Amino acid sequence: MKRLSQLIVATMLALSLAGGAIAQEDGEKKKQQTIGERVYKRLEQAHAALGEKQYADVVTKLRQMEDMPLNDYERALVYQTYGFLYAEQGQYGQALQYFERCLALDALPDPAQQGMLFSLAGLYSAEGKYRKTIETMQRWLPNEPDPRPDAFIMLAAAHAELNEYPQAKPWVEKAIAKSDKPKENWYQLLVAIQFELKQYSEAAQTLRRMVGYWPDKLTYWEMLSGAYQQTGQDLQATSAMNLAYRKGLVGSQSKILNLVRMMLFIEDPFQAAQLLEKEMNAGVIEATQKNLELLLSAWTAAKEFDKAIAVIDRLAPMTGDGNYYLQKAQLYAERTAWAEVIPAAEQAIARGGLKKPGAPWLLKGMSEAELGQLSKAIDSLTQAKNIGDRIIRAQADGWIQYVGEQQKARVKIATSNDDAAAE
Repeated sequence: MKRLSQLIVATMLALSLAGGAIAQEDGEKKKQQTIGERVYKRLEQAHAALGEKQYADVVTKLRQMEDMPLNDYERALVYQTYGFLYAEQGQYGQALQYFERCLALDALPDPAQQGMLFSLAGLYSAEGKYRKTIETMQRWLPNEPDPRPDAFIMLAAAHAELNEYPQAKPWVEKAIAKSDKPKENWYQLLVAIQFELKQYSEAAQTLRRMVGYWPDKLTYWEMLSGAYQQTGQDLQATSAMNLAYRKGLVGSQSKILNLVRMMLFIEDPFQAAQLLEKEMNAGVIEATQKNLELLLSAWTAAKEFDKAIAVIDRLAPMTGDGNYYLQKAQLYAERTAWAEVIPAAEQAIARGGLKKPGAPWLLKGMSEAELGQLSKAIDSLTQAKNIGDRIIRAQADGWIQYVGEQQKARVKIATSNDDAAAE
């Protein structure tokens, strides 16, 4: 909400000065017909000084005119000029007082009176008097056959500041529809309102237009991704951030890691691992234990076991944790690389600290069995059965039975061969 408030205030300040300039032009067109020559010249001098930012000179000239016998129209022009003077200097409270006096005289021609109302509405907003802004604009609108789009924005912003988001939204939409060119701050206001109203699908539509108009603004890509996430469209959310990454907008470690996690969440581990490894090799992502573990998870999920093993070879020496060597043995087993399983399992046993101490013995025994090292396999599997949990014990029992059958088969074959030789 703080960001929304800053946006609204900036919009209002710009609109109040723009409205004031228009009011001045309209008023001056009419005053030549009704103002005395002496007062006209003094006002002309005051406006010239105002244009040169000679504020003290403006005040002097206006005070001189206040002492003159003025009709209501002339006095209204003096008050109007005071208002412009204080508004230009950012003294909006004083500007408001003079604009209110000017309007109270009801002496300006209709176009100038309308311009004053518009300026007054903008200044009310600058002073945080948003209800007054809305009331003043409601006086202004009926007399405008073709309202300017920035007038709609003024109304929208005032409603938004009062947390009246449903009332604010239509005015922004009207302004955007009527504008010839996309105004970035108007779109910012609309999408902020849509988020406040939890209209995430509509926010996503708005943000798709915004990334089209301003493709180099990472904030809009992030907001688009967030809107998709709010509607459960995780694939689209990830795609949005991936597009931003490809455009070179996502460069920090934290943002890249977030994109990697998003890819893992949508079950695209290969792309996640590729991205993480690329940025790690480039030095953007630190090769910390935590980040290497993320890379290991990604390559493992992608079933890229050689790459996963290469990560373990970096991780294991960093920590001395036997569980990494156990994981290495498991990955070799997935590849049926039995000869490589055995030394990895032995390293896991030697390092210790295992969550499942029976697991490396089971893997070692399985590998020895597959390699025909049956006696060694029985020893390893028996150790797995002795120290393993219920699941490992059951698996070890199964393998022990299998190895026993293999041993019997060998004996039978050997006996048959001996009998044949004896004959």
